[in-house]
Amino acid sequence: MTPSVTEKLQKSSSLGYTGKNPAKHPGETGSGDLGAPLYVAWQITNECNLACLHCIEESGPGKAFKDELTKEQVFAVLQQLVDHQVPYMSFSGGEPMVHPHFWEMVEFVCKAGVQLKVETNGHFLTPEACKRLKDLGVKAVQVSMDGGSKETFNRMRVHGDWDKMVAGLKNLKAAGVPLEINYSPTKFNTHEIGQAVDLAYELGAYSFYTGRTMYTGNAVRTWHLLVPSDEQYAQYFKTLHEKTAQYDGRMRVYFHEMGLLEELRYRLENPAALFIILPNGLVKLINALPFVCGDLRESGVTAIWANFQTAWKDPKVAQFVADMATDEKLTSALHKWVRV
Repeated sequence: MTPSVTEKLQKSSSLGYTGKNPAKHPGETGSGDLGAPLYVAWQITNECNLACLHCIEESGPGKAFKDELTKEQVFAVLQQLVDHQVPYMSFSGGEPMVHPHFWEMVEFVCKAGVQLKVETNGHFLTPEACKRLKDLGVKAVQVSMDGGSKETFNRMRVHGDWDKMVAGLKNLKAAGVPLEINYSPTKFNTHEIGQAVDLAYELGAYSFYTGRTMYTGNAVRTWHLLVPSDEQYAQYFKTLHEKTAQYDGRMRVYFHEMGLLEELRYRLENPAALFIILPNGLVKLINALPFVCGDLRESGVTAIWANFQTAWKDPKVAQFVADMATDEKLTSALHKWVRV
């Protein structure tokens, strides 16, 4: 999947703000008293079949990192995570389903009793693939919609196919795989949020996530095409409040209305108990910051987890968040990794 800020904030900050209340999430528990993360969000490859205008990772065809983990390294890390009894994981990308060992990884994790979510652009969700996901015991599949119509979806997701994505959602429903939907707002799709939420419910989703689009990744180059006006955002969140009430008890509608800076200030005081693993084995504090707290090619999970907990207290991290108050475009440098 070519991830957006909405998708990355969910797994890196465990937030999905609905008004002022953070959504509950497996990684929401504080990290201080734990011997390992509760949740691991693993971007298993940067390769993707799409080239989305807003992709935070700048994924796309031919965009796999040159130093992505080998098969042996991948399964060595997975074994460590299982040995540490990590209860929740997610696989994303790029597009995780193009990873050459995707199915072996899914089988390994699920057989170990880990609850796994797959985050995908939905283009490889054939009936056979969905049945296999169900049979292996995947906890949920999260699909990026980013439009309430073929026109807006195909405009946002370059090389994307709305009909193929919708067919994938229907295949998940038919197979009985729990479905989550993500939606990234732009100036050309905010008006479709109501119909997108309705469609998600119609197609069997149990959760719908969205928030503000962030200035990073591909969005740095395409910002003039993407960023909604204040008026558009106001109507966007008004509609989401209405849809939250409409689907109360039937489908969860989560959105972070407050913006990135407020969320990061919260995380400085309340780090979530999770790892963000990049395709080359680097571990980030959170995807919305450039800081890396370890390298799984060099160190084990225990050592990196210990550093994760102290790294959040590094003055460089707090200063970066403070500087964002006067320079919101600092997020353009999230791929210039800084070790802490």
